[in-house]
Amino acid sequence: MKLFIEIVVFALFSYTIIYYIRIRIFLSKLVNQNEKNADNVARKQIIIAIPVLREQKCICDTIKYFRKITKDIPIILITTQKEIKENISNQQTTQDIIKKEILGKYSYVYWIDYPYTEGYMADQLNYMLDNLEKILNKTVDLKNTYLALYNADSRPSKQTFKEMEIKVREGNKVIQQYSYCMQNYDKLNGILKGFAIYQSNFEIKAGLINSFFNSKILYTHIVGHGLIIELDTLKKFGNFNTEFWCEDIYLGLQLRFNNIKITPLLSLENIETPDTFKKLIKQNAVWFRTTSQFFKIYKDILKKGQAKNRLNGIIGILNEFRCTINWIGFPIVLLLVITCSIVMKEYILFISVLISYLFYITINTISTIKIINILDYKSYKVNIKMIIYVFLATTISNVGPLYSVITNKKEKYKTER
Repeated sequence: MKLFIEIVVFALFSYTIIYYIRIRIFLSKLVNQNEKNADNVARKQIIIAIPVLREQKCICDTIKYFRKITKDIPIILITTQKEIKENISNQQTTQDIIKKEILGKYSYVYWIDYPYTEGYMADQLNYMLDNLEKILNKTVDLKNTYLALYNADSRPSKQTFKEMEIKVREGNKVIQQYSYCMQNYDKLNGILKGFAIYQSNFEIKAGLINSFFNSKILYTHIVGHGLIIELDTLKKFGNFNTEFWCEDIYLGLQLRFNNIKITPLLSLENIETPDTFKKLIKQNAVWFRTTSQFFKIYKDILKKGQAKNRLNGIIGILNEFRCTINWIGFPIVLLLVITCSIVMKEYILFISVLISYLFYITINTISTIKIINILDYKSYKVNIKMIIYVFLATTISNVGPLYSVITNKKEKYKTER
């Protein structure tokens, strides 16, 4: 057991140092990344899609924000009859607000209502895609049209669409804008502030950094909000998958199997963190559920004949497996080595574990905040209190996955705002 504890300490120190080196390399390569000129490339069209369900509180502010930073890019709002079915108290619905306060007030804003009371976001999006030409009242060139997917509370940075236009005109088939989760940071309690940084670190580390270096070995992922994808590519995959809860995780593996790279935007999106611990647990449980179904996804993709590069796909599946084990197992291993070092009265080892873990947390936090400040022109400060919050959140970061395993819910939870 003593050897195992020593291995854990060594692994934490080594991983942290390697990560820090990668961050330094990333920051050194940022210079002039957004100054590429794509004037000689054929112009592509971008369409923004925002699926909504019970978004009465934020949808007006969201459209107002998007219209300020997007000029004349078409925006399609996709409501669902599920909201009408669930409206037992006869409250004003998102549909009502769109009709009364959005349509006619803003140019190039369209609306379609998913006519069924069952299904999830992917079903809404697929219905919109199947009716896209009717919505826009024109023929759509799939090879030269990109779908930019956002949530009802999305707040992409002001530089987003300028950079996005360059990336799509370069011919990248899949582009991802990664997020950090601090839009409501000041309103959160300590542990939720820790989770806001914890999730932001994951998005930047596993998403932005790994895709920036176009890693074929390390874990990379896409996220539904901030996803920009060529419609022709999406159509070849049969639109968004509706058989698994998280269509973005499934799509990420489809990209792996078809050797399609994820091109990251360097502008970030600032999103909210759930404002209660209960909501956060349920949200994490939904994500973990699909991540843990990696082998089912593997078999499903093979069955549909969508695996052009099986080796690359297997690497993606193994990374999902590693992500599953790491997410649920890291806090358990940490608790085990701390407990065992105390029981064995190996106090030097105990201190070594704490120092290595604190080193890991501190470097991750400082790096995350630094990248956010640079890419989104913020001025967040790292202090002892913030590091303590991240320390605590990371220590219990498997609560959502454990909840998923224990409850085995059959209905997908929709994060409330």
